[in-house]
Amino acid sequence: MEKVKDLVCGMMIDPEKAAATSEYKGKKYYFCAKGCKVAFDKDPEKYIKAEEKAQ
Repeated sequence: MEKVKDLVCGMMIDPEKAAATSEYKGKKYYFCAKGCKVAFDKDPEKYIKAEEKAQ
């Protein structure tokens, strides 16, 4: 499976081996560690908007 980006730390990870996941507005996000999930869950829009600007 193609690797995905952890929006919090920027690490590329295998979704099947992700330490944690979150669902936000119908989309699933994958994280390398539970700490990244916690940070994302506190303010998902912050990370989503930062990623959109980077593209």
